[in-house]
Amino acid sequence: MLSYMPTISCHSKKSLSKGKLNPIVSLISMSLVCASLPVFAQTAKAVPASNNSEPSNKQETITVVATGNARDTFNLPMQVAVIENTGPKIHAFTATDLLRQQAGLQITGTGRANGQNITLRGYDKRGILIQVDGIKQGTDTGHIDGTFIDSSLIKRVEIVKGPNALLYGSGALGGVIAYQTVDANDLLLDGQQFGMTHFIQGATGDNSIGTGVTAYGKTDNFDGLISGVFRQRGDLKQAILTSPNDEQIGNVLAKANWYLAQGQKLFAQLRFYDNDAQQPKNPQQNEASNGPTPTLSDLNNSLVQRKTKQTDINLGYTLKPINQNLIDLSLTGYHQKITIDQTAFINPVFESREQTKNGLKLENKSIWQSSFLASHHFTYGSEVYREEQTPNAPIQNVFPEAKIDFTSAWLQDEMTLIDLPASLIIGTRFDDYHAKNPKYDDVKANNWSSRAGISINPLDWFMVYASYSEAFRAPGLAELYNDSRHFAIGPFYTNNWVPNPNLKPERNETLEYGIGFQFEDLVLQDDVFQLKATYFDTKAKDYISTTVDMNFSAPPPGFPVGMPYGKGTTMASNIDRASIHGYEAELTYQTPYVNTILSYSRVRGKDDRTNQWIEALSPDALGTQIDIPIFDSGLTLSWLGRFVDRSTRVNGSTDHQSGYGINNFYLSYENTDWLPNAQMSVGLENAFDKEYFSPQGIPQPTQNAVFKASYRF
Repeated sequence: MLSYMPTISCHSKKSLSKGKLNPIVSLISMSLVCASLPVFAQTAKAVPASNNSEPSNKQETITVVATGNARDTFNLPMQVAVIENTGPKIHAFTATDLLRQQAGLQITGTGRANGQNITLRGYDKRGILIQVDGIKQGTDTGHIDGTFIDSSLIKRVEIVKGPNALLYGSGALGGVIAYQTVDANDLLLDGQQFGMTHFIQGATGDNSIGTGVTAYGKTDNFDGLISGVFRQRGDLKQAILTSPNDEQIGNVLAKANWYLAQGQKLFAQLRFYDNDAQQPKNPQQNEASNGPTPTLSDLNNSLVQRKTKQTDINLGYTLKPINQNLIDLSLTGYHQKITIDQTAFINPVFESREQTKNGLKLENKSIWQSSFLASHHFTYGSEVYREEQTPNAPIQNVFPEAKIDFTSAWLQDEMTLIDLPASLIIGTRFDDYHAKNPKYDDVKANNWSSRAGISINPLDWFMVYASYSEAFRAPGLAELYNDSRHFAIGPFYTNNWVPNPNLKPERNETLEYGIGFQFEDLVLQDDVFQLKATYFDTKAKDYISTTVDMNFSAPPPGFPVGMPYGKGTTMASNIDRASIHGYEAELTYQTPYVNTILSYSRVRGKDDRTNQWIEALSPDALGTQIDIPIFDSGLTLSWLGRFVDRSTRVNGSTDHQSGYGINNFYLSYENTDWLPNAQMSVGLENAFDKEYFSPQGIPQPTQNAVFKASYRF
């Protein structure tokens, strides 16, 4: 099931433009404005929330990421999507494939596992916080990036759209994407103590095949699993060309839970990822030429042999005594290590880099039931961690020696009003960071991030809400310190990174407002209709943008005609102020006969000083999904469509990308008496073989036949 939360906000743009709003003042002002609906509150008292004799047909979509507690997404003062990676209708070869139907989220790059980027609400990967089981993901290595986990190991992914620094800290400017891996209890059949699952999957678009085995079990005080997955991916068939690629990918996941006593648990987890690939140096683009003779452009993005490895380790303890509401404590220590080694085939140079992250997080939740005004659900905690990167070879390419330490603390209060059909969220967070590099003075800064929101449910079928939220992002170590070569075109032109240790953290303030409707038995018996819409307005300060100055020079007399000459620069710098705004909406309609989802997104953003478009904008997009069960056969026919408007490249370029529509069709089968515990599906993606390009001008996949099958023993 896929669902996300739109937002509504009662606000004044004038007050936001003057600077930060005090979250308490913001909350009070929103409450006063929204309190102009007292008749709704009185009506809500007269109409019961539900009829006990007639159970509701609606299936709530629960999020555990948005506020740190299990909440129904429809009633939250923010926008949330929850994607369950269960059932044969989910086709995903990479973690980002799970996100592709989100209308407001654009996946860029060529499709290689370590060459994908994401844009959301005017921010790219640097402004979107990605987690796997609570550990922050991503590399500070220029164009090499991805979420290094196999899609078959993912149970669900939650997408919180908009700033969410209160619980997650630096990087959550455009939103949070949180993946959760599978547990033994997710896979065990009823009454089963031990089991195994095997899957096989393939596709023609990248000549890929994948297979994996997971074993899992439980006892009275222990449960765990171990999983191994292998995938092989070949050349990528894309519009106008076939892009060279050869990836051998292995994944291992091991998890264990030891229940010490009632309310106490120890847990441990190990994830290991290994990708051995031959692909272009910049995996987010295609090799410039497939011909036998290298061109000057080939020297910039020639093939390399690249090995990418990642290890994540979680160790922790939880305590939740029974019959009390004040202690729900978790203590987690984590370690992450990413290594990237590569050697070019043309002018072979060995490059090696290592990135580590070590941290400790302590969090507690307390519930205070009160008969006066509101009940409270407090979430508070602290976290310390260090990110460090080290070049392991003489060439320090996009990977300077540096480290950065973070210390943070936060407090959030979720309030449910006693006499009014409303709930509020208010909280604040303090972050302090300290970056070090041998060549430059230390960089020290701190930041407060606050949030205030209110949702009002005057009727069962209607809700409005308002929210104000702040977020920040500390500059990346590469942005602060990198001084190596960025790229070269031939032997006489180079473009070098220029360090900028004076970079300020980028910050933003976002106001949202929206409206939601939900009805049951609207047209047919047992149907459920939901419509959600939002408008958001973000004011960004010190927005970090990367500028590439080509700076070609006139060659000396006698220099070969057409040969590039000169020295260019690439540098990260702050944009004083930028404005980002947009709309998001989703409509879902579920019946016993058909399930339908429609989603729409529109985002605009400009540098307030120059009036130029900012970099990470997605074109207008409409996503569609229709699932039709075929009687009681266990078969389902699905159509997934994505329709994208034309896009204009940023910063005044006149180069445009045409709009496009992509249609994917699937036929899936799931568990019946005829073949229990089995799941199978076949599909045709880009069924009409549409030739299309990303907003960055990168050719995208052509027609692709896919299949997968799994069985639980």
